[in-house]
Amino acid sequence: MNAPAIIHDFYDAEDTRLAAMLPHLRFLDEALCESDLSVEKAVIHRPDEQFGFLHETAIIEYHGVLYASWYNCPETELSGYTPICGKRSFDRGITWSDLEILCDDKSETVLYCPPVYGICDDQLYMLVNQMVSPDHMHALDLYRLNNETAQFELLWSRPIPFKLNTNVVTLPNGKLMLPGRIAATLDGFPNTPAVLIADDGRIDTEWRLVKIAENGDLPDGKKLVHPELTVMQTEDTLFMFCRNDERHVPLAYASHDNGESWSTLCAHDVPYVGSKMYAGTLSDGRKYLVANIDTYDRARLAVYFTETGSRHFTKRQILFDSKQYPLEGAVACHYPAACEFDNKLYIIATLNYEWLRRGAVVFTLDLKDV
Repeated sequence: MNAPAIIHDFYDAEDTRLAAMLPHLRFLDEALCESDLSVEKAVIHRPDEQFGFLHETAIIEYHGVLYASWYNCPETELSGYTPICGKRSFDRGITWSDLEILCDDKSETVLYCPPVYGICDDQLYMLVNQMVSPDHMHALDLYRLNNETAQFELLWSRPIPFKLNTNVVTLPNGKLMLPGRIAATLDGFPNTPAVLIADDGRIDTEWRLVKIAENGDLPDGKKLVHPELTVMQTEDTLFMFCRNDERHVPLAYASHDNGESWSTLCAHDVPYVGSKMYAGTLSDGRKYLVANIDTYDRARLAVYFTETGSRHFTKRQILFDSKQYPLEGAVACHYPAACEFDNKLYIIATLNYEWLRRGAVVFTLDLKDV
C-alpha cells in the first residue's frame, strides 16, 4: 500500500484531492497488453411490451446448465411490478429458454433486486433482496432449486438490510462470503461496505455481518454512494474492489484474515468508473476482473486477466465499446457478472439500447485463447 499516488485521466480536481489522501495499491502489470480475441456475443433478452427495463444480471453453471437471471420492470427502473426473471441454456449458451418469472409480488409492494447464485452440497441456491423502494432493503430471501420440478422454492426470508452484489464466494478456510453493503436500519439505504460470512460453509445457514468500514464516510468529507463490492482472492489476501459514485476514484480494501478485518480505504490503478465490477478466480488459478472503464457513461466494458499466482493484471480484453464494437445500436453495457464452465468464461451484463430500455447480453471467451 505504499505505491505512489495514481492520477487517472478522468479525475476532476475533487477526485485528485481525494486520491492524494489515500494509500495506493497497484494491480496493473507494467506490461499490460490489449488482447484481440474473438468474443462470442449473444443478446439473450431484449426490451419488449411486457418488460422494457432490465438490470443487475447474474449467471452460474449447474449440472451442465447455464442459469441467468435479473430483475425486470415494465418501463422505469424499480418502478411498479419488479420481479426476478431468468432464462436457462442447455447447450452452453447457444440458445436460451423462454423468460420465466422466478419470484415476484403482483401487488407491487415488494421490489426484488438483485439475484445472486451459489452452489453447496450439490444444490443450487439463489439469494435475492426485497425492497420497499429503490435500494431500500427490506429482507434477504433464499431460494433453492428443486431438481425434480426445476423450480426455485423459497427456503427463508430474513429482515437483513444487506444489498447483494456477487455470487457466493468460497474462502480458503471453507467459510462462505457474500460481498455487499449494509443499511443502518431495516428499509434503509445501504451505503456501508460489508460482507456476510457463513461460518459453517453452508448457504442455508445463519449469515454473520462483518462491516468493512464503520460507515460510508470518505476522508474528503463526502460519502460513498452505491459502494457495490467484488472480491479478488490471492494466496494470502482478499482485495475488495469498491464502486464509488460520489467521486470517481477507484477504491479497494484488503483483508489478511479471510474477511474478519479490513484495511483502510485505498485508491488503485484499474481505471474503472461508475458501475458495478465483478471479480473471480479461474480453475487454473488466474484472476479476472470485469469492469466499465475510462468513461462515465458506461460505454466501454472490459475484462482483465492475471497470470497464475499473481495479483497483477497482464491482459485486457475489450468486450463492448459503443463506438468501436457496436452491438445492436446499444449505448452502454454494464453491471457484469461471470462464471466459468467447460474452459469458457461466460460474462453477462445489462445492455442499454436507451437509458431506460435495457436487455441482457452474454459474452463468451474461450479461456484457452486468453
